[in-house]
Amino acid sequence: MNTRYRLRLETGRELVFDMPDHSGVEPASLNDAGLVPEWVNLTCQQCSTCPLDPSEVFYCPAAFDLQDVIEQCSELISYDRVKVARETGSGTITTETDLQKALFSVIGERAISSACTVLNSRRWSLDYYSMNTSMENIFYRSLSAYLVKQFLLADSGHASDLTLKDHVASIEETGIVFKNLLQRFRYLVREDASNNAVVRIIIMTQDFSGWRDQWIEDLKIKVGI
Repeated sequence: MNTRYRLRLETGRELVFDMPDHSGVEPASLNDAGLVPEWVNLTCQQCSTCPLDPSEVFYCPAAFDLQDVIEQCSELISYDRVKVARETGSGTITTETDLQKALFSVIGERAISSACTVLNSRRWSLDYYSMNTSMENIFYRSLSAYLVKQFLLADSGHASDLTLKDHVASIEETGIVFKNLLQRFRYLVREDASNNAVVRIIIMTQDFSGWRDQWIEDLKIKVGI
């Protein structure tokens, strides 16, 4: 089964968001979707790293998949408490947190599972984060996933980056995408939960760059180097 998030608010209202894997979907196939909000158009705040041609692809794939999330969360406040259940084929994990952290996971996972060719090609950088994990632990997880990816590339005879020079650069590109997503819908929402969730993702990508060297040095001490 696809991953599903259930968010139960203190008011008793429940929000349910499925996380379908659209990474294999051709972005141009979204052209026939019909009426969508203007902020979903590819030409609205198109990312500098976006490889898509507006004459061929009409809609931003990540924004397209976030329409229902933004619509349903436009009046939610960051600090309100919420009970979250993350359901997968292997079981359900539940926690209680604030809405900003809950939507950090929902928006991030929905976006990287979209047909956005920049985000879904870097799923290793965000696949291993969660609302209650520290930024340092997310960094270590993404670093481990990146190393495994480079090993597999080398083992298959492809060019690889075993020096990790492009690790942070790849993550920073995800930050660019989320900055542009934030510009798309930040003025559409009445409260701050969804906006702050995206800001949290952006800060995460910036932390990776700023703290990388220190975290690597800490890791050397932990493993006895």
